[in-house]
Amino acid sequence: MKKSLLALAVVSVAMSSVASAAVVYDKDGTSVEMYGRVQSVLYSTHAAANSYSDISTQTSGRLGFNLRTPLNESIAAYANAEWDVADNDKTDTFNNRRIYVGTDFGNYGKLQAGRFEDAIYWNVTSYSDVYEDWGCWGQLGDADKRDGMLMYSWSGYGVNFMATYGTAKDGETVEGAWHATDQKLDIDNSYAFAVGYTTPDVWFGPISVNLGYGSTNFQSDVGAAAKNNGYDSYDNYAASLVWGSIDVGPYIAAVWNMRDFSMIGENDYTVQGVEAVVAYGFENGVSIRTGYQWINSDEDNGSDVSGQVIPVYVNYNVTPNFNVWAEARFDVGTDSEFDELSDYGLSEDVYSCGARYTF
Repeated sequence: MKKSLLALAVVSVAMSSVASAAVVYDKDGTSVEMYGRVQSVLYSTHAAANSYSDISTQTSGRLGFNLRTPLNESIAAYANAEWDVADNDKTDTFNNRRIYVGTDFGNYGKLQAGRFEDAIYWNVTSYSDVYEDWGCWGQLGDADKRDGMLMYSWSGYGVNFMATYGTAKDGETVEGAWHATDQKLDIDNSYAFAVGYTTPDVWFGPISVNLGYGSTNFQSDVGAAAKNNGYDSYDNYAASLVWGSIDVGPYIAAVWNMRDFSMIGENDYTVQGVEAVVAYGFENGVSIRTGYQWINSDEDNGSDVSGQVIPVYVNYNVTPNFNVWAEARFDVGTDSEFDELSDYGLSEDVYSCGARYTF
């Protein structure tokens, strides 16, 4: 049976470091898989890999476990725990990347709780998250891995549906919150819905159409409004159109995402972005990817600034466990005021090249 585009996207994003996870335990349906990676990447000047903006090399690791056990003939429990170590981090401790536990009800869907992105990312915007370092500048939410999340997902008959609810948590990442320190705010609650439909193969692959909507409220108790830099809430809208598979053959994707921020006594504003991807994967393990990324911030006070870049990525899977790549990002019209607002540095042309061993 052919995998759906949603399944391919989830596997590509959540397990991007996995060549073939090692099964360390498997008995009576209960299994434990271990996977991970070690990589070293050379970054160019201005690539923000160090505080001096010089050429530097970053070496990092990742370790994860997938666990699953049957509860009865049709229901199973599962869990995932994944950590990063020394990835742009000067400490020697492990940092949670994703961690969750859930129940698989088979034809009735899955329910999970823990730390991960919301439904809009998984079901709509992740299709353009196909680069190593210089992608996702035009989408909002790829870095928004949040604690205290609940998610229900269901797929069948070509339809993919996801719904997430986020409980109250402090210091969570909110991309596009330019006026907050490190784009981190205290969340009161959030929710998101996303639905998509994937066709059978059309010429070189299936076509998927996906839509999403979500809303997030920030804490407004005593002192919280000041701590949240005047942020009240935001509405999130997203859509994507995808054709093909990112693994082998042609792949085309277009993603749009917008966050409409409401402020307390300040100017409301919107942040929106567009990402287009054109890629081709060869049978010999070589893949080439490029596209266009645009992000815009439009405030009620009249400020309207944008960033525009073109990423280029070439990867070679030497073996299923070892790959090398080169990647670059070229500025094609970023406003200097946007760089000052976002601190993304999109007006600088940057490159990186790396090698990775996965297990």
